[in-house]
Amino acid sequence: MIPSRPSAARGVPVEEFLQAIGEQLDRAQDALAIKARTGRPLTWALREFKIALQVFVDVDHQGQVTWRSAGPNEAGASTVNLEFTTITRPMIEENTYSLLDETDARSIDTIGGAADFTDDERQRLRRLGVRNVGQLRRLSPHDAPKLEAIGEMVNIPVSKLEAALRASSRPSVAGHDVVRRTDGETLLRIHGANLTDGIDTEVRLAGEPVEVVDARPNQLLVRPLEHHASGQIEVVTAGERATGFFRMPKPPAPKEPPP
Repeated sequence: MIPSRPSAARGVPVEEFLQAIGEQLDRAQDALAIKARTGRPLTWALREFKIALQVFVDVDHQGQVTWRSAGPNEAGASTVNLEFTTITRPMIEENTYSLLDETDARSIDTIGGAADFTDDERQRLRRLGVRNVGQLRRLSPHDAPKLEAIGEMVNIPVSKLEAALRASSRPSVAGHDVVRRTDGETLLRIHGANLTDGIDTEVRLAGEPVEVVDARPNQLLVRPLEHHASGQIEVVTAGERATGFFRMPKPPAPKEPPP
């Protein structure tokens, strides 16, 4: 008779398991660095690190692979062998994707309207490496054969991909913060996506046009008027309009002279 699986056992996503081991190895490396600074002439190091696991592998409805350790005398588990090696920072930077270099890191979940993908369609896009709007926009709508091939591969209508690309290229206001310069001037920095086409960008605060000091696709730096306290942000670029809301902090109260 095969023992039943413990009901309290929890399947752990593979990436969480690997990240937990990696974190503890990093801590061990940091401890070795501290030990070396104490003047110790010799210490230990890991040359090879291998793990053999007896686990039950499962895939949930979102396509996430999880595994659960087999209990004592629990039959039917798979054997997973893991071997860790070392890589350098240049190897990581060369072979991994950096969100810091992405001009539009919004999730593809933010695209709505006619271009709103189903959960299954989003999962199929993620398996192709399309996880954010910037990656989606690299599927140029002007490259029809390429778009058709991708649509066929992920089983998404080309018309829906084209609608998503059009929606992703529209300007969007996500937030703002206040920038105080060393000369005492206060500017407003607007965050978002597609905020400029590199040619002409208009910004209105509370319905009044303001000067654009610096314009980048993901942020604008504008000079509010002295009386601006709060109101609507309106950005117009490439014939498209995006709106948001701003609030300027109250100026600090003047210090009273000492008695």
